[in-house]
Amino acid sequence: MCAAAGATAQTKSAVAAPAADTVLLSETTDGDYIVRRFLVKSRNDTDYSVRYRINLATLNAALSGNSKELDELNAFVGDLTKDTLKQVGAVTITGYSSPDGPVKFNEALAARRANDFKAYLDRKYGFSKKYKVTVNSVAEDWEMCRTLVAQSSVPDKQAVLGILDGRQSPDQKELSLKKMTAAWDYMKEHILPPLRRVELTIDYKVNSIVEQRTLIPKPKPAPQPAQPAEPYVVVDEQVNGIIVEMPNEHEYKKEVREESREARKEARAAEKIARHEAREAQKIVRAQEKAAKKIAKKEAKAAKKAEKAARKTYKDLEKM
Repeated sequence: MCAAAGATAQTKSAVAAPAADTVLLSETTDGDYIVRRFLVKSRNDTDYSVRYRINLATLNAALSGNSKELDELNAFVGDLTKDTLKQVGAVTITGYSSPDGPVKFNEALAARRANDFKAYLDRKYGFSKKYKVTVNSVAEDWEMCRTLVAQSSVPDKQAVLGILDGRQSPDQKELSLKKMTAAWDYMKEHILPPLRRVELTIDYKVNSIVEQRTLIPKPKPAPQPAQPAEPYVVVDEQVNGIIVEMPNEHEYKKEVREESREARKEARAAEKIARHEAREAQKIVRAQEKAAKKIAKKEAKAAKKAEKAARKTYKDLEKM
């Protein structure tokens, strides 16, 4: 049994890691204990999102919410240089465009935005030289558009959702929405701007070193060879030719008592070892529960922070 303590991202969001990978580093003896050191590997990822202006593929750090996202990204990258146990596995950059305008144009626009942000990361941090960077693009993010509409106060919401859930082509959906003047004006101001964005996901590993101490079981005492009993001879002159040898009854009882004491002693030693191992197991379980609670607390805090940021973004959109 070994204890494994995971770590979570120190940024605004983190995804639950799969089962930790534990590697035995060393095994030594310290007095009555076997000391084992393990390297516990867990995986996390963190996400960032920056906005782009309509029809543009050039990053504007001052655009709504971008400065905060870029500052948090800068802090995370700075932490990577200090924490040698954090190792980036992959970086994914995905560009998006809002579902207004021709589809072909939006496809190219989303790709240009992704490459523009990749160039920014390479200029500032040299990401492509250090990590595996994947660039993707999604033109006309109708799925996110539908989510934002469902959460909004857009006029004729049910009619708008009906169009978004319909089987029309993207261009036909856009034409149908534009015919709903009030709804389209609301979407241009509150729904479409957040869709013009680039999302960055950094997948990284967190390594922790855990030490386990296990009591060394004491060897059982070697059994003592039985001492031969001193026989005594009973001679009955009345019985012709028969001699009977009997063991000394006192010595026999003494030997039985000694064997019984040794058996009880061994049983007590075994019980003591079992109680100690049970206590050690309970300590490990408590440590794991404590680590799990800590992770859950951090994730709840991150979720709360993300929710707060989402509400702020929504308020910013209403002000635009």
